[in-house]
Amino acid sequence: MEINKKIGEQIREVRKKYNISMVQLAEDLEISQPRLSRIENGEQEIPISLIQKFCQRFNIPMGSFFKMIDNEDISLVDDQVEHILSTLNDEQKKALYVFLSSFQK
Repeated sequence: MEINKKIGEQIREVRKKYNISMVQLAEDLEISQPRLSRIENGEQEIPISLIQKFCQRFNIPMGSFFKMIDNEDISLVDDQVEHILSTLNDEQKKALYVFLSSFQK
């Protein structure tokens, strides 16, 4: 599949997961709704600066965004959890472990 199409599909998928309208996302990215539509449909290339703005809007590391495109089976939730875990200090990780372990009883 062509890269523009993959990027567009990934943008649409993330937008829908967060229940954001195309109009709202276009406003957030400071582009027109028709341009966002062309991007989501793979009809227009997207500059890296716009991908960066998109990733910041949804708090997705850019590396994870491209990983999702290359490996379509990697879920957004897994990437988000991984990112959150990477920002925790050791004490927070221990507290989270205790909390999650309580579900196994």
